[in-house]
Amino acid sequence: MKKIVLTLLLTVSSLFANNIEVKISNISNKTGQISIGLYNKNDDTFTSMTKYYKAVNLDINDTNISYIFKNIPKGVYAISVVHDENKNNILDTNLFGIPNEGYGFSNNIIPSFRAATFEESKFEIQTNKEIFIKLAY
Repeated sequence: MKKIVLTLLLTVSSLFANNIEVKISNISNKTGQISIGLYNKNDDTFTSMTKYYKAVNLDINDTNISYIFKNIPKGVYAISVVHDENKNNILDTNLFGIPNEGYGFSNNIIPSFRAATFEESKFEIQTNKEIFIKLAY
């Protein structure tokens, strides 16, 4: 019985043993916070700062920031990052919908005239992974 329980624990822990280290560069200033969203669904929730799989808000102390999402199951994910300078939990835009704050996506997708899609930004995780995102302003 002890062997069965130990085998089950090892199997379950291996499903959640992956880390995703997000390395963000090109942060223009130390005002506000960096908001990182990790998404696991290819639907209209991607880039919504409230409908993520996991998320974090980080204080800014440098032009580069790193954060590790721990114990992530194998699968397909995408990441969006916002330099939320006024800490209102949205990406502020001007009258024409052009962002007033920095933003970035996994795979460094920066399309013209729209946000990146989950499909463009997705990556697969089977083991620990590093994702590099350069913010655009």
